[in-house]
Amino acid sequence: MAKRVGMWALSLTLLLCFYALGKLSAAVFEPSVLPLTALDRAVPFLPWTVWLYGTITWVSLFAWLTIPTRADGARLMTSILIASATCALVFVVFPTSFPRELYPLTQLDSASQRELARLRAADSPSNCLPSLHVALAWGIALTWASALKHRRVAWLAAIAWAVTISVTTLTTKQHFFVDVPSGMIVGVFAWWAAAKLFPGSTSTPAWVRSEGLTLTWDTHKKAAAKLRLAAQGYQWSLDEVDWPTGPLPPLDPLLVRLISELIYIEEIAGMNFAILAKASTSDDLRALYGYFADEERRHANGLRRVLALHGASVRPPGLGNSLVLDEFDALDHESDADVLLIATANPVFETMLDAGTVPFLRTHPALRSPWFDDFVKRITRDESAHLAVNWMVVREAGQRYRGLAGLSLLLNPSIYRGMVAVPFMSLDVYSLAHAMGYRFETLMPAFGKLWRLHKRYAELRGFPLWSVFRVFTAAGAIATIVSARLARAGLIFVRFWTAVTSVTDLFARLVFGRRLLSKRGLE
Repeated sequence: MAKRVGMWALSLTLLLCFYALGKLSAAVFEPSVLPLTALDRAVPFLPWTVWLYGTITWVSLFAWLTIPTRADGARLMTSILIASATCALVFVVFPTSFPRELYPLTQLDSASQRELARLRAADSPSNCLPSLHVALAWGIALTWASALKHRRVAWLAAIAWAVTISVTTLTTKQHFFVDVPSGMIVGVFAWWAAAKLFPGSTSTPAWVRSEGLTLTWDTHKKAAAKLRLAAQGYQWSLDEVDWPTGPLPPLDPLLVRLISELIYIEEIAGMNFAILAKASTSDDLRALYGYFADEERRHANGLRRVLALHGASVRPPGLGNSLVLDEFDALDHESDADVLLIATANPVFETMLDAGTVPFLRTHPALRSPWFDDFVKRITRDESAHLAVNWMVVREAGQRYRGLAGLSLLLNPSIYRGMVAVPFMSLDVYSLAHAMGYRFETLMPAFGKLWRLHKRYAELRGFPLWSVFRVFTAAGAIATIVSARLARAGLIFVRFWTAVTSVTDLFARLVFGRRLLSKRGLE
């Protein structure tokens, strides 16, 4: 529900941006006043119809709340944007104005006339052709009706509402008659274009539909075949680790929170690999990603066993991990944009995990032991194979999506939602680790390695998606340097930042609750 309301609010915000663009043009250039036709004069002035005219805001909200699938949501958002952008373009090129003074409001003691007066005060008479109101009504109605095509009553109601909106633009004297059919044409075009851009049952745009993830370089094919045999040979089980009998002494609550966050990071990596396995058309790649998904789940279950030995249970995820877990609803294995985002993100986060938190846990006094050292060595060995395969995939993607061709991948909304989640993930992990003695400087070699990776792999230089991760790497390095210096100066207030994570944890529980873990099978 909250997501749908958020998408409705976003669609209104973008609509207002296009609307403002059109109004700006009318303010700069003198709008044309079209002549009233016999049809314009024949339509009566009915101020009470302003109440019907104003339903577009709330009907659009109802449409967002009732569309069945994410694909329908993508089509609805796209139809709104196309209708708004098309009308704004015409407004810029050919601004027009309606002579409202011919239809004065003389009875302001009437609620309907007062409402229409408020509308006129907020909405200047410029930019009539085509009617944005009509374009939006038909775009929304047709998209909504298409989503509910098996419900005849709902379908008829949607079309009847669009017709009603079209009529009220005339009876409120907001538009000329010619504005209505032109607006309807724009709305129908917006609906048609949205259906073409998002065909089928997924929210993946047609231009980034994947033909399957595979390796095409001979060197990579041979390497993947060898890695598959190696991975098959060194699969292991948690029972091979010489776990102590327990119970062991209780852990610091901060350490419990940190290990819990790492468990979710491992689970997220496993779900990422499961998507990559599903996307793979190469037998070797599919098998490798299947092994990797199992390994990440094994790492998570091993960390759960560590907590259990110390009498602790896994805490709910913090805000960063919750946002990422929630994002899996939007990820599509048939989308090149999603698949390559995952393939690029995984090695970056595994590099940081190997460089930072895993070595820190290995040396922590409460965990330092031969059995835990053995467990961490197994994790590290697994991760090295993960990195090797992912860099092969990313290098080939960099060659295939160089320059302008790769810009389409940056239209993926998951990138920008990830930009919101990653800082919270970092806060959840590193503020807790620092409170227990972690030194930020240990991350710098990993940041340097990632920043310079394009020198080792030339294919990454022109890969726009990798450029996004380089920006994050630079931001992370700067934040690390600043944090390290503040820590040395005694100016980084550990209690404050751990308290912040407690607040964001509470926010995550209130917003997502246990249902998110249940949805992902992590309870």
